[in-house]
Formats: sequence, C-alpha cells, structure tokens
Amino acid sequence: MKKTKLYLDTSVISHLLADDVPEKRRDTHKLWGQLKQGDWNIILSPVVFEELDRCDEILKKSLLEYVALLNSTYVEENEEMTALADEYSKTGILSEKSYNDCRHIAVAGVCSCKYILSWNMKHFVKRKTIEMVQSVNQRLGVFQPLILTPAMFIDGGDDDE
Repeated sequence: MKKTKLYLDTSVISHLLADDVPEKRRDTHKLWGQLKQGDWNIILSPVVFEELDRCDEILKKSLLEYVALLNSTYVEENEEMTALADEYSKTGILSEKSYNDCRHIAVAGVCSCKYILSWNMKHFVKRKTIEMVQSVNQRLGVFQPLILTPAMFIDGGDDDE
C-alpha cells in the first residue's frame, strides 16, 4: 500500500525544542511519536535544511538528530517548484520576505503531499493563505495539500473511526 505524503516545514521541527511554548512542544513530540511509526511518506526539502542551518550549532545538531529518527524523503527543488513559489509570491499570497514559505508550499504541492504541517500561524495556517494557495493551485492544475498544525493533525487521528 502506498503511504500518504506529508510535508513538514521547519517550524514543526524547531518546536521539538521550543521551551517557550510547552503545549506546542508537547504536541510536536506526540506527532514525532506517530511519525516514527513509519506510516507516512515524510517529505523534506532543501529549504528545511537551509533554515535549520541558521540555528546555532548545538540546537541544529539536536534538531537534525530528531529528523534522523524519521524515515523521510529528501526532495530537491526543481523548476516547477520554483515557478510555483514565484507565482505564490507574485500573486501576493505571502510577501517576498516570506518567500521560503512559498517554497515550502510549492514543494508540497508539486510532490502531491496530502498534508503540510506547520506551526507558522502568521503565514501558513490561516484562512487567507489556504484559500489563495487553493485558488492558484486549482488554476495551474497543481495538487492542493491540506495545511494543518501538528495539533490539528494528531487530533484527526484514527481515534474517530
């Protein structure tokens, strides 16, 4: 059986060690426990590692150790992803300052990820962004991932069935 694709943005990884938001850290660790079971095809892109590279060395090392616990797929960005990220930026979905967020969403869409998980409520997980991404993706024939927080994702687990 083919595993469902799931894209993790950097905010999810960074919240594994976020002492300032204990509820998000707890939910992220719960998510990590689920992801380590290997039921998902976890997609990571260059932008995740570029953003992790900006962390201090001790933090970066710890976060990369968490990433290594997952069976993930590293996907190189290609021209289609760059063009889609450019379209998001040009359309005003996110500002040019948030271009890396456009890149995250573009990789997930082109890779046909069912979900993008993010703690970035300012840019990603908000109605305006979701609706505008959906509009652009529909117009261009690109897969539309569901953008959720880790808390939303773990709360939507198999317990409801």
